[in-house]
Amino acid sequence: MASKSPMFRVLAITAMFGVVSPFAWADQAKEANSPAVASDVDGARRIEVGFSPEGSARDLVLRTIDSASSSIRLSAYMFTSPDVAKALISAKQRGVDVAVVADYQGNLQGNGSRAGKHALTLLVRAGIPTRTISTYPIHHDKFIVVDGRAVETGSFNFTAAAAKSNSENALVVWNDADLAEQYLNHWQSRWDQGKAFKPQY
Repeated sequence: MASKSPMFRVLAITAMFGVVSPFAWADQAKEANSPAVASDVDGARRIEVGFSPEGSARDLVLRTIDSASSSIRLSAYMFTSPDVAKALISAKQRGVDVAVVADYQGNLQGNGSRAGKHALTLLVRAGIPTRTISTYPIHHDKFIVVDGRAVETGSFNFTAAAAKSNSENALVVWNDADLAEQYLNHWQSRWDQGKAFKPQY
């Protein structure tokens, strides 16, 4: 009897153990502008992913911010994205409690300082509490906590380059209050170590 092909064996193992094959996942994530989605059995906790420079990482970050109804806590390394700044300001204007902590050196010194100062100034002028942190060599955190229930994280910096040029990823876990609490605790510790950003113009 002829031996089974490698593909047959993969499909057989998938059927036997209920494992999602890499081929099925690749098909699911194939559309760059349609972030891949996974959910648990009851559909309450959901996971979405997006990638750059295809565009789905940026779209997922903006959609996460736009979903907020009560609070947003954002932690950033580089913060120069006009799109993200505008989304946060829009959230503030509709009554969402927004606060941001960002790396001091990455935004106020060096090559990115002009864009960083401008973006942070936009936030402060809109009434968004904003702090910079210099406690660590690099404050490399990049995440958003929304309404105490959703967390966005990944390699995606809040910059135009991350959206349009770099190879990046973003992941959102929806409806997970326990996970969100851990990120909020971490965010609060960095916020407590930061200093209020004061616009120079």
